Amino acid sequence: MYKLMLVDDEDEVREGITATVDFESCGFTLCAQATGAIDAIEKAAQFQPDVVFTDVHMPYMDGMEMISRLQEMYPTMKYIVLSGYDDFIYVKQALQRQVLDYLLKPLSAQGIMKVLRRTKEQLDEQAAKRVNLEVLRDKVTQNAQQLRRGVILEYLSGSYTGDARALCAYPQPVDERIAFPLYMAVLSLERTEENVEVLRRDFDSQPMLLGASVQEVLSEVFKRHEGECIQYRSQFLLLLPVQQEEAIVICDDAIESLQHYLHLTATAGLSYEVTGYAGLSDSYQAAVAALDKRLIAGQGRVYTTANYSQESRLKSLEMEPWLSRAAALCRSGQRAEIDAFYEELAQYIANEEMDLPARQAVLFRLMSAILSAADRSGVDVLTALSSYHMEMVLQPTNLAAGVEQLSGLTKFVADAVRREVATTGSEMIAQAVSYTQQNYGDKDLSLESLCSYFHISQTQFSLLFKREMGTSFLQYLLDLRIGKAQELLTQTGMKIYQIAEETGFGDASYFSYCFKQRCGLSPKEYRMQGGA
Repeated sequence: MYKLMLVDDEDEVREGITATVDFESCGFTLCAQATGAIDAIEKAAQFQPDVVFTDVHMPYMDGMEMISRLQEMYPTMKYIVLSGYDDFIYVKQALQRQVLDYLLKPLSAQGIMKVLRRTKEQLDEQAAKRVNLEVLRDKVTQNAQQLRRGVILEYLSGSYTGDARALCAYPQPVDERIAFPLYMAVLSLERTEENVEVLRRDFDSQPMLLGASVQEVLSEVFKRHEGECIQYRSQFLLLLPVQQEEAIVICDDAIESLQHYLHLTATAGLSYEVTGYAGLSDSYQAAVAALDKRLIAGQGRVYTTANYSQESRLKSLEMEPWLSRAAALCRSGQRAEIDAFYEELAQYIANEEMDLPARQAVLFRLMSAILSAADRSGVDVLTALSSYHMEMVLQPTNLAAGVEQLSGLTKFVADAVRREVATTGSEMIAQAVSYTQQNYGDKDLSLESLCSYFHISQTQFSLLFKREMGTSFLQYLLDLRIGKAQELLTQTGMKIYQIAEETGFGDASYFSYCFKQRCGLSPKEYRMQGGA
């Protein structure tokens, strides 16, 4: 049995949990109860629990601060966090490795026991790994490649602050070290009708197989050529320690192989030559810029970029804030904000020190950022392109005309995003409300199951629901169930446990607890008073 400590400053919550949850059947012994964070820290020293089940909001010290302090004293202790939806985003951001799971209010005994069983499985698995020497040996042999790839990905994101020379000192086979100089290619699967059909047909039931299938095809390519593949975000990075001509041949082979074996269209952007780890981030940006040429010239081929000078790379870094702002304006910008942005941009590119090619590069990168933002938001990119004269951006002999076209394109995308959010969001929430009203009696109906039914993230759904209905989904569901229970209590002779099952609570004690919290009376008292 694992030891569990329950922490909550509300006596009724602790009593409700201890009265309805069968801890031992889930593999736990309730070794202690604490009335707050300070009490929990003292009892943790006394009882040494394996798991702490804690609320977020408590007086004097909240649950997350308590966890931080306990982590310093007891590094192996694990946690289950309880919160209301208003804290959910905050809790998700604050979760550390030791936090195994979280629960949203209101609680049910079945929901708690489900999490406890899942937690026991995780603890069992971790314990098994600690004593399984074979697993440990396998991890040691894999660490060299994982470390190297981890450092590469950190350099790509620009977040690595260590010493790359330390990588060479790590005990690893010589052939596990990255070879410089090299060319980097960014390979992307296109969102064509044909690709979407293939994904729906071959990978819809198991979407995780897509990345593995692409990796398998690319591994066959690298049996014929030098290089390797690393999956990064939704793209595949090809590290090619060869000359540029051969790098282009390898990329062509990869594109043809994906088309032949998986029937998927892909496009690749090839960077300039990279001579060391420090150049990986700039190289990646250059490859992405080359890949963006497909928006104009077509898909299913390899695009290259010329070598950047140091000055060009510095200018590229200066462009990042502009690109981020343009993408943000596409998602939520108002027309006045967009006009102000492009007035500022016109002054920026009018700088006498910026020659015509540099100005052209600025406008081209902005156009790529806007079209990428449109694509991510589901806006029809081809319609957006056909509505404006993008040749003025690609060959900006008249800078004012190029800026004007980009401004119009940004407004087009922002307007389309607003219409889509307003229309689809309202329609979906209306459908969700109707679905909930028809299925409130299903005890398995939850925020998670509803979001899975509508294929939307819990965070996005909750925000839309709160906007449309003025309350959270969980509160709406609870109010709906309580309202139906009130009707059954006053209009029928059904027993309390039958009403609990009929209204989706399932557990009679949990139903009574929620009913009293909501109405100030127990179900029996409410019935006796005739619903008054």
